[in-house]
Amino acid sequence: MEPLENQNLNDRELDGLLREWRTPAPPAYLRARVFGEQGRPWWRRIWRASVRVPLPLAACLTLGLVLGAWRWLVPPQPTIVIKTERVEVPVVTERTITRMVYRDRPPVPQPAAVPDLRPVTELRPRIIRSQNAQN
Repeated sequence: MEPLENQNLNDRELDGLLREWRTPAPPAYLRARVFGEQGRPWWRRIWRASVRVPLPLAACLTLGLVLGAWRWLVPPQPTIVIKTERVEVPVVTERTITRMVYRDRPPVPQPAAVPDLRPVTELRPRIIRSQNAQN
């Protein structure tokens, strides 16, 4: 078959040439690359595996890992919690002594009421200023 350079062929002639053309045989290593290497152990295949991840998802995962590492490396500040409780306290009733009795001494006599003393009926206060201090 001669090269097709500088030849003007119509569609029928090109279709005929296409039917006659045969593809070359693929190299032996191509089949192993396309269908995987069956002779290798599973753990070696894991090291060569890849997973395609969309860019927004990869960015979110990276941001999450960075924030998680930051929270792990920088411990949080302790929070102050104020807790109020109501506690019931038992009340002890005390007795008040209003009269003391001494047995070895005679009782102290109470002063007698003075009958001439009465409360004031009218109060007239007097204001003394500094200018009248000599009074």
